[in-house]
Amino acid sequence: MPSPVGHALGGVAAGWRVAPSRSRAALLWLAALGSAADLDLLVGTHRGPTHSVGAAALTFLIAWIATRNPRWAIAAAAAWGSHVLLDWLGTDTSPPVGEMALWPFTRAYYESGLHLFPAISRRYWLPEFWVYNLKALGIELVILGPIAWVMMRRRV
Repeated sequence: MPSPVGHALGGVAAGWRVAPSRSRAALLWLAALGSAADLDLLVGTHRGPTHSVGAAALTFLIAWIATRNPRWAIAAAAAWGSHVLLDWLGTDTSPPVGEMALWPFTRAYYESGLHLFPAISRRYWLPEFWVYNLKALGIELVILGPIAWVMMRRRV
């Protein structure tokens, strides 16, 4: 599953074109929303409901209430939803494998067979920790960097 850097790039790529503002603040908000689903690590329920279309829909609702701007709400939901998509395309190495992508409709876990993104190790005590994670980060940058760059540079 991608790193916070990969998720930030995904959030920007997903939400930038629809966001009503092309500012540094918009960039930071979209990057933060793209990574925010992983805040569930702080409470020990990783890859649960925060990694779902339901959470993306709640993000839409909260952003719409906060801004009263449907474009911001769509951009926020797209940024959050990018996290769900990228984790689905990633490699999961701990059970239950996958994520609760279709919550609240089902509590089943889903993972693509594509395994586009390597898992990010949190085992900092292992000697290969840095090498493995830097390689995974390089793959994310090669795949997501150009997509984010094109989305940010392309004219409407």
